[in-house]
Amino acid sequence: MNRKTEETPAQKRTRATNIATLRAVVAAYLVYLGGSLIVDYLRGRSGVSPFLAWAPGLLFIAAGIGFGYYTWKTWRAAAASAEPPAEEEQDSTEE
Repeated sequence: MNRKTEETPAQKRTRATNIATLRAVVAAYLVYLGGSLIVDYLRGRSGVSPFLAWAPGLLFIAAGIGFGYYTWKTWRAAAASAEPPAEEEQDSTEE
């Protein structure tokens, strides 16, 4: 009765895409935060020292880019693993 139902390839791709979309939003927000810190300092709206504006700003930007790259790589891997094996594709096209 406690049998797990296995996800279909379409469900796996949808799940991977949903997770990747959420992660991409987080990555974009990190880049936005870093850029906002730097732009606020350059426009004179921030009263902090240059180091306290540039260091965290660049750190957030780098973290956002790194997380975006990680998201892209994991999404590609998950989408590739969700594809049916090549043998099944060939059998269905021959019929």
